[in-house]
Amino acid sequence: MKTIMVATAIVALVALSGCASPTVLEGKYSEADGWRKGTVVEIGPAKSLKRPAFYDCRTVASGTEGSDQYVMIALLSHGHSHARAAKLPADSQLQVGDKVYVNFKDCSAPIPRRSSSPSD
Repeated sequence: MKTIMVATAIVALVALSGCASPTVLEGKYSEADGWRKGTVVEIGPAKSLKRPAFYDCRTVASGTEGSDQYVMIALLSHGHSHARAAKLPADSQLQVGDKVYVNFKDCSAPIPRRSSSPSD
């Protein structure tokens, strides 16, 4: 009987530790660091983006920033739908509908495309 209780306790501990381990996307984008899966929903100048952004990296667009392109990314954070507005890197080839990774904690983080997989 004691052996069964010990085995049950070990199985329970292993199961609980599996839930506590951090999720890492594609082996390099840790959810603990703020990375989430997202979808590009808008691209344009800072003032033209219509969707409100819960995580907003836009600065007040001045005369020199007015032509800079920004991207609005829809994402889930802890089960809630949010959006992130971020400056689009000059060399970026992102388009509306692209599946990406976005870091909601870091405005200077890159916005890499996700590898395609059936669960995306």
